[in-house]
Amino acid sequence: MTQHTDKVEKRKQELEQEKIDKTVKFIEVRFNEGKWTQVKTGYMNGKEVTEYNDKRKKEKIEHNEI
Repeated sequence: MTQHTDKVEKRKQELEQEKIDKTVKFIEVRFNEGKWTQVKTGYMNGKEVTEYNDKRKKEKIEHNEI
């Protein structure tokens, strides 16, 4: 049973890091004439997701170095 403790500990650390990476760092909303035009969400791992109200534009995902 003790042969797998290293793997279990490693996986616990990976899950903790994943939890931290998925934590939202900021949310920025831009408005134009009373309606939102875009929402930018930043995560702790440096990923930024930009969503547009105009459905013709695709969601943009950027990875920035911390």
